[in-house]
Amino acid sequence: MKVQDEYTGVHSIENLREIFLKQNAAKVFLVTGRKSFGLSGAENFFKKLSEEFEFIQYNDFSENPKYEELEKGINLFRDSDCDIIVAAGGGSVIDTAKLINTLSAQEKDPAKYITGEEVISNKGKHFTAIPTTSGAGSEATHFAVVYMDMEKFSLAHEFILPDAVIIDPELTYSLSPRHTALSGIDAFSQAVESYWSVNSTDASRTFAEEAIKLITGNLNKAVNNPDPECRISMSTAANLAGKAINITKTTAPHAVSYSMTSHYGVPHGQAVSYTLGDFLVYNYNVNEDDINDKRGVSFVKKTFEELLKILGCKSVYEGREKIKQLMTGINLKTNLKDYGISSEEDIRFIADNVNTERLGNNPRSLTNYELLSILRNNL
Repeated sequence: MKVQDEYTGVHSIENLREIFLKQNAAKVFLVTGRKSFGLSGAENFFKKLSEEFEFIQYNDFSENPKYEELEKGINLFRDSDCDIIVAAGGGSVIDTAKLINTLSAQEKDPAKYITGEEVISNKGKHFTAIPTTSGAGSEATHFAVVYMDMEKFSLAHEFILPDAVIIDPELTYSLSPRHTALSGIDAFSQAVESYWSVNSTDASRTFAEEAIKLITGNLNKAVNNPDPECRISMSTAANLAGKAINITKTTAPHAVSYSMTSHYGVPHGQAVSYTLGDFLVYNYNVNEDDINDKRGVSFVKKTFEELLKILGCKSVYEGREKIKQLMTGINLKTNLKDYGISSEEDIRFIADNVNTERLGNNPRSLTNYELLSILRNNL
């Protein structure tokens, strides 16, 4: 995996001009959110750069990008003859830019690469990612998400990883409490899941541990009484969580969350956090019959003891309660019924539409019966 050029700290966005000049870029394809671009303050900076560089902006896509919207962006990018691509926004914005850049460089129908019928073979143009939220960590990962016919697809390849990353916490200062909470709990969930993933390494656990500590120490304040210090900490934490899942990918809570978002409209961070505490308990109780980590039961148990220590808890039940308190403290829901998921039919639909790839990263295997029990526990 390539090493990214990283620019971090307040005002680090000012390095963008240097990046453009280094790449001999005159015409830039700019992927942004519709509202976040202006609210974050990024738009003002790009207006200054527009005196020197030409920008083609694309923001015609939804919060959970659909293939049709992606295809429109790919066609615009191909027709624009831009030298370089930049994304300024949250996880969906950066994911969309990743896919536009990579898929536009391939020779066949973009849909075939998403479904796995074709394999990526060509690298796109130089790509700089600038997150304006503290959550997804998409700027640090080599995969991206898109929805086709209500089904979530995740495309992974080393060419998808951005070439350069700018982490400027000042771009998150104007985030609303709601967006701060949702993006922050997503980063927390990613870090926790990465820590217990079957793909975890010493490096990934180090990234995840640092992220967990920063988030538990700063998320509540960032939502309820923000200051520059906690915004800086959350920006760092989100990037660390992204680096962690770039190694491990996510696990059961993410696997279960996707249909909650696509079919019931539950915001991604909220959807992931619903089952995180229950999976903490479930995974801790792994045994020889259902172990899914080749390193064995004792390794997984030790991993969870370490995780509990990081969370400052003595038991998984205390850990589950701490996660619930973290959610309520930032005004997130803890009951599926709050989003209209209230019947046996609803939870069976969610259970039947789990992302099996992400589920395969979970340290303890899961039967449909056990998954239904966890979902019922959140009604």
